[in-house]
Amino acid sequence: MKRLCVVAVAAYVVAAAAADETRTAADPPSFNLQNEFDHIGAEVHSLSQNGRVSHYIDEGSKEGRAVVFIGGQGTSLEAFQLTEFARTMREELGLRVISVERNGFGESEFDPDLGYADFVKEVLAVLAHLGIDRFVVVAISGGGAYAAHLAATAPNRVISLHAAAATSRTLPTRTKPDCSRSVAEWKQHLAATTQNPKSWWGVAEPPVQFIPGWQTRSHADATRSFYVGGQLGDPAALAHEYSLFCSERAVADASLITAPAYLYYGDADTKVTVKEMEQWQAALPNVAKATVYPGEGHRVQYRHWDQILVDMAGHSGYTVVCRGEASLLIPDAGVREDEHLGICAWDVPATN
Repeated sequence: MKRLCVVAVAAYVVAAAAADETRTAADPPSFNLQNEFDHIGAEVHSLSQNGRVSHYIDEGSKEGRAVVFIGGQGTSLEAFQLTEFARTMREELGLRVISVERNGFGESEFDPDLGYADFVKEVLAVLAHLGIDRFVVVAISGGGAYAAHLAATAPNRVISLHAAAATSRTLPTRTKPDCSRSVAEWKQHLAATTQNPKSWWGVAEPPVQFIPGWQTRSHADATRSFYVGGQLGDPAALAHEYSLFCSERAVADASLITAPAYLYYGDADTKVTVKEMEQWQAALPNVAKATVYPGEGHRVQYRHWDQILVDMAGHSGYTVVCRGEASLLIPDAGVREDEHLGICAWDVPATN
């Protein structure tokens, strides 16, 4: 019986190989081979200005609407990649993203004397180099501290401001920060975190665990932040960033930010709470939309990144919904109460 089985398997292998040879011989002329390289991540560019080198990305059509992306606390340029699960949609909407690496993270050289105003100068220098006048500002989490200063410094150039679970720590309406910890104490407190990139981003919490590769890219961001420039896990840049909230010129003049502002928060977020959204609302003279998503935590910015893209593209009167198996843009007035928000990729049981 064993002999018969072996013979049968051998016959099957020979037949399969013959069929494979036939298929391979017939198909190659019909292959549509690519002419250009596929995208494998944002290219990092550099610009030397006044003895300092700025590192930045510039993703999207040069004819598109420019968006300055500011990632969360202690993040590098890799943070932008965590939003590229919607790259197709971003390109369809014609959005061009520019992000400048902050002081001491990634390839940016650390200078303890630099603050919010210096980062704004670097961003504006990169925009001038790229020939960009008007732009959108979007900030995630701790990036809100820098976004307020950027928008207040160049208010006439800002098309719109988008704060996604973004901190209000540099607004005049902020809760008074705890400034009892010195930079040296911050370094000691943060060292274990910066020396372990997985610790910084941790485990992907709902709902981003459904995005293929999200957790891997998040660890890559932490690795770039604290290692790629030879930092070897040095907590100095992160300690400096935490201490900036207590610096002499930490508070931005939010009254100058006249561009329409769009706010996105989750009522279950314990890191950047809805109270901080209310502080944005109280500080800004032109809040166009303030959305609180029920039951959503600190990953709300990714869960509703599709909506943020639509708003940044200038279509804020529309909502992204999934109906049946189609991702659609529906006028706000036509959105049903039980509508499934976001592209259909989010239509999984764990996020309902």
